[in-house]
Amino acid sequence: MSQAIARRYARAVFEIGRETKKLDALVTELNSFAEAYRSSPELQDLERLPNLNDAARRAVLTELGKRLQASDPTVNTVALLAERQRLVLLPDVATLLQEMSDEHAGVVRATVRSAKKLSPAYVTRLAERIRDVTGRNVILTTQEDPSLIAGVVAQIGDRVIDGTVRGRLDRLSASLR
Repeated sequence: MSQAIARRYARAVFEIGRETKKLDALVTELNSFAEAYRSSPELQDLERLPNLNDAARRAVLTELGKRLQASDPTVNTVALLAERQRLVLLPDVATLLQEMSDEHAGVVRATVRSAKKLSPAYVTRLAERIRDVTGRNVILTTQEDPSLIAGVVAQIGDRVIDGTVRGRLDRLSASLR
């Protein structure tokens, strides 16, 4: 249920961003607020403090918005979440807004984990291959994970493609059982 509520807020911000042609800025600003929320226990407790009224909460969020250089629509969205006791949804709203923006722009995000640093040429070829398969432009993030032994694990949205030696050994072991 909370995912559906978060999606409604994200859709509203998405529409505001499209209408004002400031979608990219709103995505960035909401992600900044979400990161601040994730990393601050004080901010997470903001809506639960009994001695703060809505005006005081809005003042705190407006000040944070200034520090984050956020626009009024972003601050108003976060303040509305706080007023409705839904600030906990902020990270989900930011994630969903990012997904909607990517969909609108014809972009897919992929994360590739490998045992060691990949060469730029390999990363380029991998991005081109993902673009060919998905039919979308690719924003590729790479991560090093020494536990993989060799090969790569690509995550494209909720799809995971495991091309590691460990993954192959695990599949072979499972098939032998």
